[in-house]
Amino acid sequence: IRTGRIRNFLELLSPAEIRRLADDAPVFAGAAQRPPLALWKTWLMLGGRGGGKTWAGSRWIRGVVAGDPHYPGDAAGRVALVGETHSDARAVMVEGESGILAQYTAGERPQWNASRRELVWPNGTIGQVFSATDPEGLRGSQFGVAWCDEMAKWPRPDEAWDMLQFCLRLGRDPRRMITTTPKPI
Repeated sequence: IRTGRIRNFLELLSPAEIRRLADDAPVFAGAAQRPPLALWKTWLMLGGRGGGKTWAGSRWIRGVVAGDPHYPGDAAGRVALVGETHSDARAVMVEGESGILAQYTAGERPQWNASRRELVWPNGTIGQVFSATDPEGLRGSQFGVAWCDEMAKWPRPDEAWDMLQFCLRLGRDPRRMITTTPKPI
């Protein structure tokens, strides 16, 4: 589409419609950054640096928490965010330039409580940050969705993954997303 045609189209929209369009991630996402169209329980997004994995993961979490039909899943009020370490999860998944907080304007973003490793959305959904280096830290928790980042770097991937599966027991359709760069493990 030519730039002039886009400009003409945008001039027809109200400010509210432009904001809505700008926030419509499926319109701007690449094909690999959108959830699979088929039925799925686990979405693996495997790619190199700069492939948009973190953006896709944080947009999926945002969509699920908001109940956006473009983002399948039911958070059921609880989200697990699992990184290699707590600091990795915080720096990339929560506070990173493509992380969860970056997906919102200041007035709508969830509250981040670093000392509790917890995000609280305005609708009451709670996201908890976990470290894959401590699979036992997941014990006893329960969630409707989980986002696992850089799983190929996890020191004990089988143990952490297995423990997470026991925690995915809320909502009508528990799902998990894995975003990671490839590594021969």
